Amino acid sequence: MESPVTFDRLYEGAKRFARLAMEAHADEDQEVFLLHAGVSVERLAKAALVLVHPTLLTEVNGKDDMLLHLAGAVTKAPARIRTIGASTAIGRLRKMDVLPQKPSNEADDLDGLIELRNGVAHLGTGDVEDYLGTFTATVDKLLRHVRQDRGSFWEAWSETAQVVLDDRTDRLQKAVRLRVSQARHRFRRRFGQLPEGAVQGVAQAVSERGLIVVEVGPAKALFQTLSQCPACDQESAALFLAVGENSLLFVMELTAEGLLCELCGFHLASTEEVEAVGLPSTVQYSMEDLTQIVAEGRNAAESHATLKLALQARFNADNSF
Repeated sequence: MESPVTFDRLYEGAKRFARLAMEAHADEDQEVFLLHAGVSVERLAKAALVLVHPTLLTEVNGKDDMLLHLAGAVTKAPARIRTIGASTAIGRLRKMDVLPQKPSNEADDLDGLIELRNGVAHLGTGDVEDYLGTFTATVDKLLRHVRQDRGSFWEAWSETAQVVLDDRTDRLQKAVRLRVSQARHRFRRRFGQLPEGAVQGVAQAVSERGLIVVEVGPAKALFQTLSQCPACDQESAALFLAVGENSLLFVMELTAEGLLCELCGFHLASTEEVEAVGLPSTVQYSMEDLTQIVAEGRNAAESHATLKLALQARFNADNSF
């Protein structure tokens, strides 16, 4: 009977949990991400040790059963398969100069990832630092050591892993590119099996067209309008626009402040992020372009013309067009 502790089994397990970790991170489920990322690193670290010799997975506890089995001295596996934990595997790889050694930021971050994985498994955890970079960089080092292709390991998540590993772009560009990649994966997962044309129907059903007043405040008003999503390329994203109190009403210069796509969940949270995906940061509209007002405190029975006047009154003391 083949031993369950082999490079192939450990490597395939690491791949599976790596993809689950990436999916959880894209869904913003930090606890599930930490669990799967920690398991993936542990299995890939053990796979690297097995390539040297299977006995490197044995605990030093005075019992010989597992040691003899992994050394090939006995063919029958022990009734209870017990190998070293993640921290010990990482420690042995550090002694072999495969992973960053202490003291270093890389080593501390990797230890933090494993500690949080253990904490989630036993007690749960609150808001924590994002360890996606640490996870991806560690996997990359181990893949190079065991001479496995990055693309075949990450498969559908190869683009996302490359974005995380790329250090040629600034932090904002990198964050936006990561969100684009994750949103594209979510879109494929949700709509990849639908027939041609069905996605467009869904987009039309969830999208609101025209220029809509979302909120009116003392200093500015917030609008939304329909935009093509930079991630899934569907005309399904709400582009949020703001105008200050001193703006002209017939020719309003609106500043893009964010974006949210209902189909893939892609979002932008600032003018700088809007510019980073190639969308214009300013657009021009007039009050005549308004199609709907959903600002809080408005009576739905009020006429469109009355709402326009009410909005204008917030900007102009004379209440006139």
